[in-house]
Amino acid sequence: MPRWLTSDAQIQAAYNQLVQKVCRCVIIVHGQGGNFAFNAALTAPDTVKALIAIEPSGAPKPEAAGGGKLKGVPHDVVWGEYIAQNALWMRFVPASQSYAAALRAEGGVADWWEVPKLGVAGNGHMHTVTCR
Repeated sequence: MPRWLTSDAQIQAAYNQLVQKVCRCVIIVHGQGGNFAFNAALTAPDTVKALIAIEPSGAPKPEAAGGGKLKGVPHDVVWGEYIAQNALWMRFVPASQSYAAALRAEGGVADWWEVPKLGVAGNGHMHTVTCR
């Protein structure tokens, strides 16, 4: 869906309402949905079982993880190939790294997968998995 910076509050409210309606659940997001899903988990850590963010284009500030409220919500952040070749995506990576580190420092689980380093090649932000 298109995203305008002026609609962030409405989008976040919709994510939060959806989590309240359907969870206990595992949230899987891609790209621009990342920051909204992270914040939805922060809002309702008792209803989110886990969160998988595939190449998230944002993450909360590290201090949002304070208090250990997400200790019981394992996170997995997944990155494909070609990130280092795109200046825009290289700006998104540090936010996710800092947030994941803060979650781990609070006693939570925040895994970081770079699929090329796991031997899975041919994937980028909108590419599909190719098996060789």
